[in-house]
Amino acid sequence: MPGGGSGLSAYLPLFIIVGIMAWRLRNLQKARPLRLPLLWLMPLIVMAAVCFALAALPPTGAGWLALAAGLAIGGAIGAQRSRLMRLHVEGEGSEARVMVRQSPLALMLIVGVFVMRRVLLPAGMTMDEGHPSAHALLVTDALLGFALGMVVFSRLVLWMRAREMVANHVFDA
Repeated sequence: MPGGGSGLSAYLPLFIIVGIMAWRLRNLQKARPLRLPLLWLMPLIVMAAVCFALAALPPTGAGWLALAAGLAIGGAIGAQRSRLMRLHVEGEGSEARVMVRQSPLALMLIVGVFVMRRVLLPAGMTMDEGHPSAHALLVTDALLGFALGMVVFSRLVLWMRAREMVANHVFDA
């Protein structure tokens, strides 16, 4: 059985991600409300999905290390992505709300992550020793940690920045 795809089909996921990011670039200048009370929902959903995945196939010692490494790297990238987003407060008094605009650099950071993954884990990768599924499980554990870290730390940094802006806005008014 040949390993990995070749030609266009091997790069299809990358093309899809780049297409989605290009579509999102259209709305960069549009500020949208940041709903602070709902920021915890996505981390909760991702955490539940990761817990279900880990419960179905618990990691080994190396798997836990891969998960922790993915969590740390994803957390660092997620926090940096949220620092790149532009926040401002619109309105006065009880009508004030925090608005967020996506930064082009924040979107390019995500595209860069997908490109680096493609460079570091090419589709035609073969295993020299051991069973290929063991390596796939380690990569899966690392990517689960990466996704969890990115979502949790991104939302946490957004929440901390928005909370500080609201507190400063209320006292300055």
